[in-house]
Amino acid sequence: MMSKRAIVQIGTEKTGSTTIQHFLATNRASLRANGFQYPSFCGAMNHTGLAAYAMAPGRHDSLRTPFGYDGPNGVPAMRERMRIAAASELSADLTAIFCSEHCHGRLVDVAEVATLRDFLVDLFDDVEISVYIRRQDQLAVSLHSTRLKSGGTGTTILPKSGPGEPYFDYDRMLGFWETCFGRDKVHVRLFDRRELTGGDVVSDFVAAWGLAGATPYASVPNQNEALSPLALEFLRRVNQQTVPADDMPADDLRGFLCARLSALFPGRGVRPARAEAEAFYARFRASNEAVRARHFPDRPSLFDEDFSSYPEEGDPSDFALDDFAAVAAALHAAATRENWRLEAEVAIRDARLQLLRDRPAEAERAIARALRWRPRHAEAHRVAAEIHLRHGRKAEALAAAGRAVEYRPDWHEHWHFLGIVRRRCGDLDGAAEAQQRTLALAPDHLGARNELAQVAAASERRQAPSNPSLGASA
Repeated sequence: MMSKRAIVQIGTEKTGSTTIQHFLATNRASLRANGFQYPSFCGAMNHTGLAAYAMAPGRHDSLRTPFGYDGPNGVPAMRERMRIAAASELSADLTAIFCSEHCHGRLVDVAEVATLRDFLVDLFDDVEISVYIRRQDQLAVSLHSTRLKSGGTGTTILPKSGPGEPYFDYDRMLGFWETCFGRDKVHVRLFDRRELTGGDVVSDFVAAWGLAGATPYASVPNQNEALSPLALEFLRRVNQQTVPADDMPADDLRGFLCARLSALFPGRGVRPARAEAEAFYARFRASNEAVRARHFPDRPSLFDEDFSSYPEEGDPSDFALDDFAAVAAALHAAATRENWRLEAEVAIRDARLQLLRDRPAEAERAIARALRWRPRHAEAHRVAAEIHLRHGRKAEALAAAGRAVEYRPDWHEHWHFLGIVRRRCGDLDGAAEAQQRTLALAPDHLGARNELAQVAAASERRQAPSNPSLGASA
């Protein structure tokens, strides 16, 4: 039986697709409750299988490998496997949502888009295409960062691309999809925080496609954030020297490095000179005007044409050795902190294991190790409080439970345990307050409700007058 409707988010690249994918994958259960489905037959997170299916048989692309591509002769079998998987997973009662920026970056002509259309129309009664576009110079700047994060070593920010190349020529690229699905089925939105509902792409996507429902969604952080010029140049030079380790591929080594650099050196990428950005954008003026006339007839221009965010001269790349040394020092410090955190986690697990084995002395030694590695580790103080409580050291248990809450006030279990310790120490008002904080963070927490009942019973016993003496017999 056919599924009634599909929404296909095709990118474009560098318009928040990864963040949308993380949101959709994280909220699969909530989406289903609200009448939507984020399938996994074509990719658990990024639906790269759509592009893998649609590319011409002779195109060799690593994107196809996970789907069993073994050369042009194997394409029919690969596609048949995907059709079977799709029919098995898709539900006729739910609107399917697909998301992959590779539909923009990998499908390079109308024939490939038509192949994807033929696949989808066999599964759905109605297919609608969602696409975000951003100003071409901004796309190129972001793409340069991505290439360096993927192992690139080039220094060119603005490519020589011109009109006619579908990656930057939105008129031609959108023409593929309009030809295959119909112009009224291709919904174009501008990737500009000032234009997006709520100022971010996830809120905009949810609003544009009516995804909100009775079941709320969990938020996700933005993905693929840009790096500072110094961090990108550091990464570029490291890429030149990176070779695969015996037990770790180069991509994995680079992934750890990029994650650390993103946390330590966020920025907005390497910018070219203002005049260069304006000249690059001008190559696509006619293409942009055609898109504006079709999809945004009320706008004076397709994009905001303010280039004041670019410097007169491009961002520097000739950093001094001391600059790179500062990056290396920050990375080393972060790696050391992470090692200490892992050592503390191991010691905490050891302490918990010793408690389960009823070996409080061994547990105490283990938690002491954890606190040497990470003195402000909230969970370590929580376990330390439990150990103190088992030894009958109520004052020490109360202090340790308080530190757990101080170092991580957003975790309801720390408040819950603090309430338990306070009750056992006789502080009934403090115990009630801690359990109320627990319920504020986790309204369905049964343990907190049970504790509040115990606190109320203890308060009643404390306030009840003692039984009058029966007196001595006359």
